[in-house]
Amino acid sequence: MFMLHGRLAARPGKRDELLALLAEGEHDARMPGCRLYLVAIDETDADGVWVTEVWESEDAHRASLQLQRVRDQIARATPILDIAGFKRQQLDARAGIPN
Repeated sequence: MFMLHGRLAARPGKRDELLALLAEGEHDARMPGCRLYLVAIDETDADGVWVTEVWESEDAHRASLQLQRVRDQIARATPILDIAGFKRQQLDARAGIPN
């Protein structure tokens, strides 16, 4: 398993726009190799969006970044992101992994 957890930072006042972008395709077919993609907010953090991802492998995650729809989504999100506010953890999931 390959797991990422982190905070994406939106530019001030752009969190809802970022949330909408991250929610696109939520009801589409799941991403190949993705076991969990969870988007959350902390009500005390006006600009942060937390994302937790569990992938079958690091290669599956890397392959997802080559999909055109993902590349398009990243391109649309880039102008509203505050890169300095990002926090990222790569974790080794041990239990509770969804099927």
